[in-house]
Amino acid sequence: MKEKKVLILAYYFPPLGMGGVQRVTKFVKYLPLSGWKPYVLTIKEVEYLAKDSSLLNDVSAEAEITRTGSFDPLRVWLMLRNIFKKREDKDKPIKTHLTRTLRRLFWLFFPDNKVGWIPFALMKGLSLCRREKIDLIFSSSPPPSLHLTGYLLKVLTKTPWIADFRDPWTGYKLENFPTLFHVFLKKRMERLIVSNADRVITANPAIKGEFERLHPYSKKICLIDQGYDEEDFLTYQSFSSEIFTIGYLGTFSPDCDPEPFFAALGELIDQGMIPKEKVKFVHVGLSVGIDLDQLVEKYKLREIVEQKGYLSHSESLKQMGRASLLLLVTSDHPLVFPAKVFEYIRLKKPILGIVPPKSEIVKFLTQMKVGKVVSPEDKKGIKETLLSYFSNFQKGKLTLDIQEDELKRFERKSLTLRLASLFDEVVGR
Repeated sequence: MKEKKVLILAYYFPPLGMGGVQRVTKFVKYLPLSGWKPYVLTIKEVEYLAKDSSLLNDVSAEAEITRTGSFDPLRVWLMLRNIFKKREDKDKPIKTHLTRTLRRLFWLFFPDNKVGWIPFALMKGLSLCRREKIDLIFSSSPPPSLHLTGYLLKVLTKTPWIADFRDPWTGYKLENFPTLFHVFLKKRMERLIVSNADRVITANPAIKGEFERLHPYSKKICLIDQGYDEEDFLTYQSFSSEIFTIGYLGTFSPDCDPEPFFAALGELIDQGMIPKEKVKFVHVGLSVGIDLDQLVEKYKLREIVEQKGYLSHSESLKQMGRASLLLLVTSDHPLVFPAKVFEYIRLKKPILGIVPPKSEIVKFLTQMKVGKVVSPEDKKGIKETLLSYFSNFQKGKLTLDIQEDELKRFERKSLTLRLASLFDEVVGR
């Protein structure tokens, strides 16, 4: 059979780290099994919260990766940072001023601050489409501006195009848009993308439902869930401890606030209901926009909290495998659905979800029967749930029984096979 070629537009791609790179990376890993050769178009090095070069090991040897420059402010800041590294401390005030200025200028970029990648990605994308005779274009956001490149490439090359939304766009956090005019333009832009893409893929049922509500005329909206990669667990071994260990994988922020959990746990320890020497909390990831150390001190949890910082993906899973209970906290927006949930359930550990009651994640955890969910406002409920888990742990009954068939439908290889079938459908093969 003739080799099929897909151009994949992805801003967040290894060696950039964190959860946002997993979906596209795993697609690139498994697409060749279905006869699709990936050509990845991504960004050159940028200043970023975390990097994980080990994720490059997941990229198929058959994939070809092309990296371009950009007018992205994160690349500008990286260059400025490298310049100031060579300067003396007397230049620190200038550096601080430039940092603040760049942050203020983020508001000027439309539709998002990655729009400066479009001319670079468009030129290189045109070259790849024509030289390699690309059969299909696939763009995955965030950033949403990346889909504009996909749209322009489709118009200029007459190549079918699929837009993938890992996160919602105009239906999410309207307060972050500077003006009502920005809201109007972004809604029109979203309509342009949905109307012209040959398929629109969403990463969870809530986003799919929101797109169908906002764009009822479209019959091209599909769902391919986030998931887990079974190969990441080939060397994984479950670990038991005499210490009741609660693990959290991910970033704490004002949107993902650990304070309700810390407040409940602190009270249980103060009241002697959970002995301090019998419990431990392990955080693997970053803290952005909050002072985690201050919270730890506030609730007198210094002796039991371990902050591991950002670790490689494989090491992160090992750390979570040592936990007795996995903590999940999310933002208050109902469309948010953290991808790490699927790795949590593959670890086969009970989950404590401190999440808004109307969020999609509540439905999922309840249907899968993998844990308990409590509102962040319900401190009493959080305490009771923690105490219940601790009691079961002491009795040796803290286990999770999950149906393998339910679990396997979220395996990355299976999800990629579904994506490849969609590719075949769009190109008519």
